[in-house]
Amino acid sequence: MSTVETSEFFKTQRDTSEIKAEILNEFFKAWCNAMLQGQRYKSDHTLAYIDLYAGEGVSEDGKPATPVKILNSIFGATDKYNLNKIVWTFFTDEKQTIAGKLKHNLESLPYYEELAHKPVMLNEEINFSYLARVLGKGASALMFTDPFGYTFSQQMLLQSISRWSMDVFMLFSPAKMRAAIQHTDDKDILFDIFGADRIAKIRDFCERYQDASQREDFIIDSFEDIFREKEYKTFRFKISLPKKNQTSHYLFFVSKTDTAYMKMKELMLMYSDYQEDGVPLFGANIKHQMSLFQDQYRYSIKNLISDLSGKAGFYHNLPLDSIYRHHNIGTNYIRGNYQEAFEELRKKGVIEAINPVSRKPMRKVSFTSIVAYQK
Repeated sequence: MSTVETSEFFKTQRDTSEIKAEILNEFFKAWCNAMLQGQRYKSDHTLAYIDLYAGEGVSEDGKPATPVKILNSIFGATDKYNLNKIVWTFFTDEKQTIAGKLKHNLESLPYYEELAHKPVMLNEEINFSYLARVLGKGASALMFTDPFGYTFSQQMLLQSISRWSMDVFMLFSPAKMRAAIQHTDDKDILFDIFGADRIAKIRDFCERYQDASQREDFIIDSFEDIFREKEYKTFRFKISLPKKNQTSHYLFFVSKTDTAYMKMKELMLMYSDYQEDGVPLFGANIKHQMSLFQDQYRYSIKNLISDLSGKAGFYHNLPLDSIYRHHNIGTNYIRGNYQEAFEELRKKGVIEAINPVSRKPMRKVSFTSIVAYQK
């Protein structure tokens, strides 16, 4: 069973801005740390954060919204990396009036003049050159967008897929997704993102199947395939309305780095429903929609045990943590699931857990164990 402390956040119906404000800043901090750890060999660190749906920077009740939270995290960073010197920020919004209010609110921050890189407003056309310059130097970038939103956001997503390979945090409603797919044509950016063949397959499927949930699943799977075909790691989190069999939002994250993908996966554990065997479903308010029979789950401890039992050629004499980091990509499995699965395999005599210091067999599998498959 899961030992993760779960959040009650999604027990109440949430809109896009609330979900974004709850999750994105925490992920941004984890993402920065992961990227900078991966750049230890570099003397000159540069990161970029791009928000294409920034809003005004403050919520209706006057509390800081995501853009201000991000800048607070940058200016107030106290770890070994000085994010104020490292991170460039780029903001805009679909509505020009809102972008104007955001600029005013950011310039009113008490530490604004002390920011090494002042926020760049992308709605001002001349400023796009700053973004192109930063990305052109190979900076790691995290972008927030709605892939089914306005034209500029879709252009940026298309550029990311085809040119820049940015990490992209996406949040959208299925209703908006369905409407965008239904009305797109070969003159639209969205048509270029999906491709003519994929759009045709989606429309053919929707003509043949009338069930709304089947249609939704097919479109979501098709969308995810766009990134998988480009060798992105993809993470999907489904948010349903409380006590209703209706999807509220999808949170998507795509990255070409394992560490960024795993940071997102680890962050979303606290918001996820879990199966009876402790494997997360990576969704909120969806457990009642799932099968009551564990044997029908795609990811289960039973299936993990079966898979790992035949992986001696890949994982013999490797640390459990290394196996987890390699095997978990693209699955729902988490670190504790691997410990439980290998403990069952130890009891069956399939593996031994070896102490990495003494090199002697251990009485129980731990996260530090060396996994030695038995012949």
